[in-house]
Amino acid sequence: MISADGVAPGQEERDPRGLATHWAGAISAALLLASCGGSGTTDDVSVVALGAPKTPEPQPTPTPTPTASPSRSPVGVSAVPQIYYGTERIWANLAYRSSEWMNVVGGYNSVGNPNTAGRIYLAAPNAVYSGQSTAITCTWEGAGIAHLGGMSQTTYGDHTATVVWVPQGVPGKHGVLWFDLSQSDGTFRNLDCREAGVVANGRLDQRYVDDMKLYGVIRFLDWSNANNNLPITWATRALPGTAYVNEDQPLEDQIEIANAAGADAWFTVPWNADDDYVRRMATLIRDTLKGKAYFETSNEVWNWAFKVTTQALNEGLAENLSPDRWTNVMLRYAEKTVEQNKIITDIFKAQPTRLVRVASFQSGNTPGIDQFMAFRDTAQWVDALADAPYFGTEVLNTETPTALTLADLFALVETARVAAIGHTTNVAASAKAYGKLSMIYEGGQGTVSTDVNAAINEEMQRSPLMGAAYDRYLADLKAVHTGPLMLYNATGTTTRYGSWGQHEYTGQASPKRRAILDAIAK
Repeated sequence: MISADGVAPGQEERDPRGLATHWAGAISAALLLASCGGSGTTDDVSVVALGAPKTPEPQPTPTPTPTASPSRSPVGVSAVPQIYYGTERIWANLAYRSSEWMNVVGGYNSVGNPNTAGRIYLAAPNAVYSGQSTAITCTWEGAGIAHLGGMSQTTYGDHTATVVWVPQGVPGKHGVLWFDLSQSDGTFRNLDCREAGVVANGRLDQRYVDDMKLYGVIRFLDWSNANNNLPITWATRALPGTAYVNEDQPLEDQIEIANAAGADAWFTVPWNADDDYVRRMATLIRDTLKGKAYFETSNEVWNWAFKVTTQALNEGLAENLSPDRWTNVMLRYAEKTVEQNKIITDIFKAQPTRLVRVASFQSGNTPGIDQFMAFRDTAQWVDALADAPYFGTEVLNTETPTALTLADLFALVETARVAAIGHTTNVAASAKAYGKLSMIYEGGQGTVSTDVNAAINEEMQRSPLMGAAYDRYLADLKAVHTGPLMLYNATGTTTRYGSWGQHEYTGQASPKRRAILDAIAK
């Protein structure tokens, strides 16, 4: 169940970054698709049988179709930020942006650490995800008393503390370890926690870099404040090297990951970013990213689980963009996209082949695409149209245990998969009619379940039948779309809020990941 503000119950307390907001939105999107296949009303969406062509309405004269990067993998992924309760280790330093500082006393010093006291939770190392006890050593500079909590066997020295991290269950269930600071004088800085022998790639963990090399494009939605829809300026943005103190992650960190993985990068530009931020953001990306840059205005402006949709509606109404109340959402989305893309296009004017400007829509909602693309000169400022063809089953989202076998459940998954391909085929046809790239900005299988069905949900994620479903899904997507296929997301556990990860923890050889490897090899 999703609350009125789009947050799943219980997520608020365990998610200091607000990432649950996106997961909730993804769930709501999946439920909408499963129930009505698009815009939310059966008379607003055109659904065709798998493989059947769609005849679009008369469209503006198409512009030349952009070219996808031929040297990149056709499969992309949304990256998750490092966070202590997650199962993805990104940075060699397990304390870097693993959580916000909690219980802060005395405010923050110039590098975002507590002046007097505070607590920060650490990300787990790879071996712990795999069920192996691992010794972690923390070092720091400046004054203060340190204490490592959550585990036993801690040894303290001069500005050092070493603890053995013991897994708290089956692989992926790693428990928590935290660093407490007290009695500092504002000079505490450079906290670094890692295991002996970790292989680093700059600031990154090499294992993470190797995992991400699988993907041709990396989308950094959950590294921005797009879903929280907060105002942001260049002066208030997150900076590399500092502790987590606000809702976004440093752009420099995102660029470092894409460059290390040899991937293109996809950035969501916050709706409430001012023009100066957009210009400086695009300039930084142009000058430091090695590959192509995909830009998208906000995220899922069509999705009422997010605050941006209501804002777009109210702004469209204030401008009287359409006499039809609800059409104002798509028209204001088009207007805002053009506003931001004009700035970005100007920054990339000397390197236009490195720029891909994306607009994203609910899967199957071709009327929404037509509203968007026909508004003023929007079509001139967009290179690609994308949707999110999730597939799965709601059968496990009940308060009673399911009586269905694994084979029965996957038969339902297959029905949903075929329907999802039909919806995304419509979007691809619209993109072709407008002379644009077609792609998916998110997608994959993400079964939602209640606690009573959690065990069979996990069994589904680890079944060879899931790999076979992904084989068919990726093959159909590659046949339909001309641009990258962005899966959501790289890593994530199976919970009642969804099963979004392509594997559950770093190092797991999941059926989904095997299917991705095979699709790329083919």
